[in-house]
Amino acid sequence: MKKILILTSGKKKKLTSFKLSLRDLPVDLTTASFNDIYPDVVNHDLLLKKGPSISKFDIIYFRLVGKSLKTAILVADYANKKRIQIVDKVYSNVRVLPITQNKIEEMMSLKNFGIAIPKTIFGSLDQITKNGPKIFGFPFVIKSSTGSRGREVYSPNNIKDLKNLVVSLSEEEKAGKKFFAQEFIPTTRRIRILIVGKKAIGSIAQLTKWRKKVTGYMPQEDEKKIYKYSPTVEMENLALSSVKAVGIDIAGVDILIDEKTGETYVIEVNAAPSWKLIKKYCRVNVEYEILKFVSK
Repeated sequence: MKKILILTSGKKKKLTSFKLSLRDLPVDLTTASFNDIYPDVVNHDLLLKKGPSISKFDIIYFRLVGKSLKTAILVADYANKKRIQIVDKVYSNVRVLPITQNKIEEMMSLKNFGIAIPKTIFGSLDQITKNGPKIFGFPFVIKSSTGSRGREVYSPNNIKDLKNLVVSLSEEEKAGKKFFAQEFIPTTRRIRILIVGKKAIGSIAQLTKWRKKVTGYMPQEDEKKIYKYSPTVEMENLALSSVKAVGIDIAGVDILIDEKTGETYVIEVNAAPSWKLIKKYCRVNVEYEILKFVSK
C-alpha cells in the first residue's frame, strides 16, 4: 500500500474531498498544509506537525503551491534526496520550481513546443504601449505573469484606455511584476479541458463576456453560460501536448477557437486548476481520478 502525501498552500481542509474519494484505492493517504511542515535540524529531517517524517511517504502531490513557494522548494529538495516521487514531475527539478508560477515562461514553453498560442509580445509596459497597437490593433489583451483563473487580465479598447492602464500598473511593474500582451481572439466561449496523467477526464465551455460586442453574437436569456463540452480528438491531443510542453501531469488547459478563422489557440495551462465546475457539469470524481493516477 503506497503512502501518499498531498500538500496545499493555506488550510488543509481544502483537501477533505480527497479523503472522501478514496473508495477502493490501495493507498494510505495523508493531507496537510505546507504550514504543517517544519525541519528537525538535529536529525536533518523534515517533519509533519503531529505526524511522521516526510521520508515515510512514497509519493508527494503538490495540489497548490501558492504563497508557500519557499516551503515547497524545501520539500522538493528533501524529496529528491530521499528519492520520493513528486507529482507534478516538474517540481522534481527544484531549480525550475519558481518558473511554474510564471505565465511568461509557460507561454514560451508552449511556443517552443509548437503549440499554437495567440500572437504575443514579451517586454516592458512601455514596449507593450509602443508596439501593441501596431501589431494587434484594438482591442488586445494584457496579462500579468502571475495571474490565473482569468484574474489580472486587461483589454484596452483604445490608446486612452491603454495609457490609463499602463499608469495604473506601473507601480506593480516597478515592484517586480511582469506583463505580456496578446492579440484578442474573437470567440464566444472559453474551453477548459482537465488533464490527469495522459487522459482528458472532463471538459466544459464557458461563454465569454465579449461574445456580443466582438462577434455580434446575441445571447439568449435562457442559455447556459457554462456547460459540458465534448472536445474533438484533435483538441484533446492539443491539451495533452500542452501539458507535456509545460512539464506537468495534472492541469486545466484553456482553449479558444477564433470564430472568424476557426483557428484554435491555447491560452493557459493551469498547474493548480479549480475543478469544481468540471465535477458539476461532467459528473466526474476528479479527486478519485487524481488519486488513481498518483497511486500508479
